[in-house]
Amino acid sequence: MKILSVCCFRHWRHGLGQLRSAMAATSVSSPAPTSTTSSATPATSATGPVADARAAALTMFFSPTPGDWLPCSAQTPTTNRAKMFGDCPFSAAVRARLADLASRNYFYSGPGGHCGGDYIIGSVNGLSAVPEVLSAVGNSNGTVTVVIQRVPSVPNLTAFMTNGNGKWLATDLAVGTGPSASILSATPNC
Repeated sequence: MKILSVCCFRHWRHGLGQLRSAMAATSVSSPAPTSTTSSATPATSATGPVADARAAALTMFFSPTPGDWLPCSAQTPTTNRAKMFGDCPFSAAVRARLADLASRNYFYSGPGGHCGGDYIIGSVNGLSAVPEVLSAVGNSNGTVTVVIQRVPSVPNLTAFMTNGNGKWLATDLAVGTGPSASILSATPNC
């Protein structure tokens, strides 16, 4: 079996149950976000489109063992996950862009790599804490902007979620600010 993940063996032991409990805990315990732009409407409850988009964005991460969080693209011996971001809540354009960058070793941590780790989790060895939604804001065009803190030492990951056919998908991802923030830019931030 080819391992596509950047994680080590300790990540490969158990199922996906931790993600569901973490999503439930974060969607109940986090305060409602506020918006700093006039085009956004702040979330006011733990239900509805903003909560649905937030929950979908959190599926970018899964926990095969307690205390270990991996990207939705990780392949492990105990999980049967789709290849090339197939289990991720991404639009076709975002999947294609991530697959293209991965095929060119853009995320590789060694010589010739640009990011030094996985784009989604922002590290080589997974995360030891639950990714935290810092804000989820409904925009006037029906999209939801979800900002996720992966770990305090790396820039936040922003998912721009759009509902299509009843399913929330990221139509863009961004790390940091500026012209290279978007995953769709020529040389995206990591």
